[in-house]
Amino acid sequence: MNKILVIDDEQGVRESLRFVLKNRYKVFVSSTGKEGLAIIEKELPDVVILDILLPDTNGIALLKEIRDKFKNISVIMLTAVSQIKTAVEAIKMGAVDYITKPFNIEELVLTIEKTLKTKNLITHIEFLKEEIKTEYPLDTIVYKSKIMAEIIKIAEKIAFTDSPILITGPTGVGKELIARFIHETGPRRDQPFVSIHCAAIPETLFESEIFGYEKGAFTNAFKSKKGKIEIAGSGTLFFDEVGEIPLSIQVKLLRFLEEKKFSPLGSNELIESNARVISATSKNLKEEIGKGKFREDLFYRLSVIPIEIPPLKERKEDIIPLLQYYIKFFKMKFNSKIQDFSQEAKEAFLEYDWPGNVRELKNIIERIFVLNSEKVIIELDDLPEELRVRKRIFRSFKEEVENFEKKLIEDALKKANWNQTKAAEILKTTRRILRYKIQKYGLKRNN
Repeated sequence: MNKILVIDDEQGVRESLRFVLKNRYKVFVSSTGKEGLAIIEKELPDVVILDILLPDTNGIALLKEIRDKFKNISVIMLTAVSQIKTAVEAIKMGAVDYITKPFNIEELVLTIEKTLKTKNLITHIEFLKEEIKTEYPLDTIVYKSKIMAEIIKIAEKIAFTDSPILITGPTGVGKELIARFIHETGPRRDQPFVSIHCAAIPETLFESEIFGYEKGAFTNAFKSKKGKIEIAGSGTLFFDEVGEIPLSIQVKLLRFLEEKKFSPLGSNELIESNARVISATSKNLKEEIGKGKFREDLFYRLSVIPIEIPPLKERKEDIIPLLQYYIKFFKMKFNSKIQDFSQEAKEAFLEYDWPGNVRELKNIIERIFVLNSEKVIIELDDLPEELRVRKRIFRSFKEEVENFEKKLIEDALKKANWNQTKAAEILKTTRRILRYKIQKYGLKRNN
């Protein structure tokens, strides 16, 4: 519930606003600037409704102090018609709006709602800025394989539901990319996508990061802080590596999922949330349940809709489209001369198993662009050692097989006196295939 503070020396104004707003917001009132500042420091309201004339200070001076100390608090000025010039000055100093006395209640409520929506939009923009820093170059999911086409089809369908989703698959396959795709495809696309990297948060900080906290909730909690759930609003909460959530927090997360309510640390107030929850893990959570490291009830609550993304080595049809995409991406990023990879280099990409999946593929291509800025075509020798070794091993094996096959055909042809029908019978193959192999190996009868 959003917090509103009314600072006005007229008791009638304070009480009427408290009465009108109490069903919508958590309302605090103050008759002086000094008392109002004390409430601001303790409660950190979302919006302050501030009268220009106060018994102990000037409203403009108090506005300046609020804006200097609490940049995230929005201030709406209350003013008489005769003080409109002062109200305009307040707008220039950072007030979001002003209302003239005697005010219309509906107008005031609309102004508050507009202010809160603007604050939420600013929060969303800040998160988008952070997302840009993490660099997600794929504005669309690149794939050619049937299995990824099926995953995208499912993702498009479930984007318009509210059911929790659990995305599984090895590290680097693009689980967060699928989560973002679901968010952007569905009706929550204009709301924040809040990513929580569970493995990166220390256990001691986990609860405060997720649920937030009130001022004084623990040592060094000098001011209140919203948690990820509250920041997400009606958007999407993405728990990456959800298997790393501490057992002590899992029961609280389960309660939130079931009730759609939570309490910040140090608060008895229940806050409702309409956020959609998507989780991802590279662990086998059923095995973690068996080890006593993950709650079974939480697993079933998170995995209402499961999506499994296979490793890149099991969908090799996607490798060349991904390669071509990243060539274009890094060519633009580095203003590179590189135009393409040779056929032999591409074959090396196809023959490699990609234990790090799409993330490894992207990193290797970036490394190639950095180290070969003057080249136009990337050859096999320009690739990292792990890809070249695999290619040589594969090539050597292929050559051995072909040499063995060639020897068998030569021996069969000699036994059959170069009668291709009889030679095909010896080799237990067809005459058409035998003819193809003869042409492939360039075999000729020596008289």
